[in-house]
Amino acid sequence: MRSLLLAALLTAAIPATAFAQAPEAGHPTKLFASAAEVQAALAKAKADHKGDNTNTNEVLVSVGPYPVQLEYRTGTTPPSLHKGQAELIYVTDGGCTLVTGGTLVNAKPNGNNMSGTAIEGGTPHKIAKGDYVLVPPDTPHWYTEVQGNFTSVTLHMPMKAEQ
Repeated sequence: MRSLLLAALLTAAIPATAFAQAPEAGHPTKLFASAAEVQAALAKAKADHKGDNTNTNEVLVSVGPYPVQLEYRTGTTPPSLHKGQAELIYVTDGGCTLVTGGTLVNAKPNGNNMSGTAIEGGTPHKIAKGDYVLVPPDTPHWYTEVQGNFTSVTLHMPMKAEQ
């Protein structure tokens, strides 16, 4: 229920100019997700999950380049960096260590992102249900030491990195 409220609040906070933009490929405009739809997305993510080193995503709502996604993990996933996108993370279940900053090891392009095998020099943060994290654009981040079924709701926001 809190994830639904978060999605509604985040969607309401999107600038009006975002509505004039065409939807991002693969993410049609959807401005509302009921609690039942969120639970169905979680059930689908669990059913589609391919193993501990993977992240399974389900888009809950989206407008323009702003997808709000449910993300499901059961183990450490490869670190990533989103080019030109900040990421707001709200933890809805479980816990982990989220490493942010530093440098991606063995960085490789992955669409509009970069992925790697580790992060050197990052800062670890213990996060758990109810926590919010804002990852600045172009910042490596890595979910490690996952406890239980780690579920979060994320919002990727295109923006320029701070100089």
